[in-house]
Amino acid sequence: MNILDSILKKFIEVPSNLDEITNKQIIEVDEFGKVNSTNNLVIGHVLTCIDHPNSDHLHITTVDVGTEVLQIVCGAANVAAGQYVIVALTGAVLPGNFEIKKATVRGVESNGMICSLHELGFDDKYIPEKFAKGIYHFDYEIKPGTNALEVLGLEGNKLVLGMTTNRGDLLSHLGFAYDLASLTNKKVTIPKPKYTTINQKNDIKVAIETDGAYKYDAAVLEVTVKDSPWWLKNALIESDIRPINNVVDITNYILITYGTPLHAFDYSKVNAKEIVVRNAKDGEKVITLDEIERTLTSEDVVITNGKEAIAVAGVMGLENTVIDENTTKMILEAALFDPKRIQKTSKRLGLKSDSSLRFERGIEQDRVRIGMEAAIDLLVELADAKVYEGISSVEHLKPLNPFIETSVETLNKKLGLALSKSEVIEYFKRLNYEVKDGSKLAFKAPEYRKDILIEADLVEELARIYGYDNIINQRLSLANLGGLTYKQKMVRKLRHLLAHNGLHEAINYSLVDRDELDEFKSIGDKVELLMPMSEDRVVLRQSLIPGLVRNISYHHARQMNDVSFFEIGKVFAKGVEYEHLAIALDGKLVDSTYLNNDLVANYYVLKGLLDLIGNNLGFKFDVKKTSDINALHPGIQGEIYVGNQAVGYIGKLHPTYEQKNDVKDIFVLELDLSILDKTYQPVVFESISKFPSITRDLSFIISKEHAISDVLALIYQTARKLITKIELFDVYQGDKVEAGFQSLAVSITFNNKEKTLEKEDVEKAMKSIKNRLGFTFKAVVRD
Repeated sequence: MNILDSILKKFIEVPSNLDEITNKQIIEVDEFGKVNSTNNLVIGHVLTCIDHPNSDHLHITTVDVGTEVLQIVCGAANVAAGQYVIVALTGAVLPGNFEIKKATVRGVESNGMICSLHELGFDDKYIPEKFAKGIYHFDYEIKPGTNALEVLGLEGNKLVLGMTTNRGDLLSHLGFAYDLASLTNKKVTIPKPKYTTINQKNDIKVAIETDGAYKYDAAVLEVTVKDSPWWLKNALIESDIRPINNVVDITNYILITYGTPLHAFDYSKVNAKEIVVRNAKDGEKVITLDEIERTLTSEDVVITNGKEAIAVAGVMGLENTVIDENTTKMILEAALFDPKRIQKTSKRLGLKSDSSLRFERGIEQDRVRIGMEAAIDLLVELADAKVYEGISSVEHLKPLNPFIETSVETLNKKLGLALSKSEVIEYFKRLNYEVKDGSKLAFKAPEYRKDILIEADLVEELARIYGYDNIINQRLSLANLGGLTYKQKMVRKLRHLLAHNGLHEAINYSLVDRDELDEFKSIGDKVELLMPMSEDRVVLRQSLIPGLVRNISYHHARQMNDVSFFEIGKVFAKGVEYEHLAIALDGKLVDSTYLNNDLVANYYVLKGLLDLIGNNLGFKFDVKKTSDINALHPGIQGEIYVGNQAVGYIGKLHPTYEQKNDVKDIFVLELDLSILDKTYQPVVFESISKFPSITRDLSFIISKEHAISDVLALIYQTARKLITKIELFDVYQGDKVEAGFQSLAVSITFNNKEKTLEKEDVEKAMKSIKNRLGFTFKAVVRD
């Protein structure tokens, strides 16, 4: 939501530190600054305009700018005497950091510039066609010297709010003003309607035949449809809404100002004297304003003329009653619909609108009439409206906010405060809460706050208005001090370890696309949202790897390579929740150009990281080849074991999966960290042996069908009391070895911590190893 202080000033006195107050006590501020950074812009009146004697396209003008008359050379073909134009005075800085200076243009002095809308930073799509290639001039008289930004509606600051789903009340300037007032102790003033009616009665009858609507108001007006003034257009443009015509623009302006969605129908196209709000019929087809045919169900609510639908309630109007340049009479709708019904319709139709967003979050019922009357005032001012007597209205029982019981003791305990009852009550009254102070304390939020439903909400509200910065950080008493569990310590250690080795930590959404669940190992039945906000956030993830791959792809699209990530987070299935670690390596893990020795990501680098993790956490990880993970290369993937327990997988992404995600040569692993709950072995210090070690090399030929990890495990198991290290240093497959076999060479280090090893002890161990290799794997020892 974008808050313009030029609109906010209509309701409340705006403090100079608006952004600071908002960010600290209302909601996070994404952006704050001037609506238009241009300075020294004024309205000028072109007094004379003659051709430049030394040019076939330039003009010499004299322009009254209020305080003086300036001579300005202008190159626009459409400049003429008598026009009211926008003038950038000397010293003005236009968008793009273009500074206006005194100049001599082909021998003629020029003091300033007559501006086009493009030069002021307007997007081409908002510039009227007749001004697309020249300067802009107003079609009415304006006092020379007037601030041009004010006339254009570009004066003041814009505050961009980082909206959260619970704060639907902040989707309007009035809602924001109420919250601001509670923090600044200023009064909110809502302008009273000023319009008068003509001697003609509103003959529209209204009926509600569905439980999906709470209130419906309809007014009838005669109007003149034309272009909106720039202050109105720019208020919408700065709120990311496209201007259309004065009537539609006014309804959208009321939407952002009061938070009241309105809709305008062409009276003649409605072609009836009744409005009936009902459930749609299953299979009922309509064409919405975006010119798309949509099929409705009985769960949808429609506005009708008694026979056919003329709008999908709360979501979008239909093409058959659109306001256009031929409209002379209109019906203005202001209504309140069931938020859940609107949300379902919007989601099913894939049709999100500014109106549906506000209906889904909840609207104050009394605001419906306030917004309508404000719109009528503007229609009288900007559309020459003649207002018929009476507003046709039907209203059902209001959906009221609940009273929430609490106690001062609970609120103080939760926040570490020592407020008195009177102070607590005063804070909530500033927020416009209704208070019951009896045997129990209870609060009811104002009707524009539909998110305050439980005691925890009251705690948050009190903390917010009291000021987070004013809550003193206090150390817990020794009796209450806790500590990290072993698993928490190891997870923290793991984060530090991976960050120190050049990986960046990522935090990704837990909700993902359905297709992602089939690519990696399933941990159980999927958990799917009943009402997801979007199609790519439908199910809870069962792997962390897809998120990391998206992170890498995002960086690649922005020419950022060699980025490796890890994430520690939750994965979910029906009835279960696990904590996983995932790593994705891309390109160079270490860039050491000056040594000409880069460490480029490959399987062995990733396996080295796995071993590093094992060494630091007290595990010995074994990898056994597998090929059942769709998203991994069938020849470069393995399952990770601790003993006989499978705890994860490792490998290279499948080329097809890489191509789909616009990445290449990505190596990944994923570990289930629940091993830290069950089978961890704390790292124990062992002193270095004071007795010398003996190293022997062993070479043998063995079938390729045997995993090398199994071979090394057998060697260690045969003489584990003496062996301290086994290292595979050569693998040979070639014409000197029979097909289907390979030659392995290992280095085995022996040591005895209690005495010096005798040659006979080592020879005996080597003989046992050779015998077991021959018996178990049919290995042939080479001389």
